Amino acid sequence: MRCALALCALIFPLAGPVGAQGGFGAMTAAERAAFGAELRAFLLDEPEIVGAAMAPRNYAAEAMQEVVDADLALIDNLAGQILNGADIALFVSADCESCDAARLELQEISDTYGAKFILHDMFDLNAIALAAKLGMTELPFYVLPDMILRGHMPKIVLTKYLSR
Repeated sequence: MRCALALCALIFPLAGPVGAQGGFGAMTAAERAAFGAELRAFLLDEPEIVGAAMAPRNYAAEAMQEVVDADLALIDNLAGQILNGADIALFVSADCESCDAARLELQEISDTYGAKFILHDMFDLNAIALAAKLGMTELPFYVLPDMILRGHMPKIVLTKYLSR
């Protein structure tokens, strides 16, 4: 779209006398050469115009990036409460089938690799409030400084994320 606008801006100054004579076909060789030189100089000065015309905006990706940025800002704002200096936080509950396995595996990773974790048990009202702020309802879930992982993660996955 911007490319078309830029071309129109270049064309309209020429449209007066040239337009009356029948358009670009009526340009002399010297006028065409001058126009071509101006157009080339413009495109060299503003290459993003061609790029934008060739690869239009991905509005869905931009909207998704806004959601990701908002989530990262939320994690960052709550990091003191959620992570409290730990590398990873785990949210669990007594009535969750896979929470014990998640806790034991995270403890094993912590013992083996020295990764610090903090456990948030959903019997605590503060943990419930944090989970609500994060919009998380499915347990277990993990919170790292730059992501939230839903559901029980295998040790190999957690080890990979913690070793980045």
